[in-house]
Amino acid sequence: MLSETLLRFIQTSIKSIWAMEVLLLLRRDAARSWRVEDVTRELRSSLLIVADALMSFKALGLVGEDAERLYRYQPATPELDALVAELTKAQAEAPVAVTEAIFSAPDRKLRLFADAFRLKKD
Repeated sequence: MLSETLLRFIQTSIKSIWAMEVLLLLRRDAARSWRVEDVTRELRSSLLIVADALMSFKALGLVGEDAERLYRYQPATPELDALVAELTKAQAEAPVAVTEAIFSAPDRKLRLFADAFRLKKD
């Protein structure tokens, strides 16, 4: 069972299984700086998916980028680092629960689209 905090983190920060794999790879080898192409090759993913995940994680304060466009795991706070550690443990011990959490996240784009048509009483 996932903690409420981890569940919320997953549903608000992890867009896909591929994105999670990018984050976990960078955390696993935190001392290394990665080019987008290296992550793509390592995970046998697509350049677009990896680049999108890295940009999202950078915006969330989980990944740092240097002047040479190299990325590394660099959480902005100890709390973020603890959440990613908890995610790593949960993925190893309860991968189905983690997958379900990712897939059960409300689709933000769909919700925004639906909200655009919501009638409001003034």
